[in-house]
Amino acid sequence: WDKFVDQSNNGTLFHFRSFLNYHIERKFNDHSLIFEKKGKLIALFSAAVIEQDGRKILHSHPGASYGGFIHQKINFSDAEGIIDSFEKYLSDLKFTETFFIPTPSIYSPNQDETMDYALLWRKYEQVEFYISSVITIHSDVEKNIKEVYKLKNRSKSYYEKLIQVNNISFKWENDFDTFYPILVENKKRHNAKPTHSLEELKKINKILPGRINLLLMVAAGKAVGGSLIIIAKENIGIIFYNMVDYNYLNLQPAILQTMEVIRYAGRENLQYLDFGVSQDPKAENPLTPSRTLIRFKEETGALTIIRKAFR
Repeated sequence: WDKFVDQSNNGTLFHFRSFLNYHIERKFNDHSLIFEKKGKLIALFSAAVIEQDGRKILHSHPGASYGGFIHQKINFSDAEGIIDSFEKYLSDLKFTETFFIPTPSIYSPNQDETMDYALLWRKYEQVEFYISSVITIHSDVEKNIKEVYKLKNRSKSYYEKLIQVNNISFKWENDFDTFYPILVENKKRHNAKPTHSLEELKKINKILPGRINLLLMVAAGKAVGGSLIIIAKENIGIIFYNMVDYNYLNLQPAILQTMEVIRYAGRENLQYLDFGVSQDPKAENPLTPSRTLIRFKEETGALTIIRKAFR
């Protein structure tokens, strides 16, 4: 399974069995599928069974950001064949529906959307749309940084002085114990809880070494913020958490951390930084865009892609 994900066109860290099995405090009724053609593996589908109001749903694995069909280069005929066998299987096992979030096309080297088209042609509905932001990393990463200065209407010397006067430094160190209280306090302000427990972060770090990297921003010896980066694919990192201590907003930790992460992406030869979705968790409609968060990400040079969910 993991070997196929690693060699696939659109597989990510979120599709590895080692990642799907890490959860400590959450248990899922895993029902992931393997598709074969003439005895050869051609696709995977990570999923779990959810029972809801008398319905039996095959759902994108709830413990992962992305699910959907994982495949290598695929033609339209095979895409339809996979859907045929998928629907027959679900019908035979008395599933009433399926819901899944495919990997966005930027994670495919050739950005192939054959499977998405096949799903739309076969009357699958795109039922949810999330605004997501992506920073394209230039070969000369200082171009990215200069773009941030311009978009923020600030000079390079402004940020350099801010760092110098407040004795700010940055540490790439997976010190989750220091970071986690900042994360919890941030989420509490939005009536939310972190996606991961402290123990889960430590476990992911252990089972997938090198795939999660934590940046801590330190001012006068105290951690005032942090950014957690997940290497989802060889050339793509996700800014999964960008958290700040609200007592130190005057130091502008969010933007300073983001610029440091952009420099890190340049050093690691990443092509994209996925800055994630910007929805308002307090809104009645969970798909409501968070305009302040969108604007902040735009000021880092991020462009918009749409994360879609199929039913």
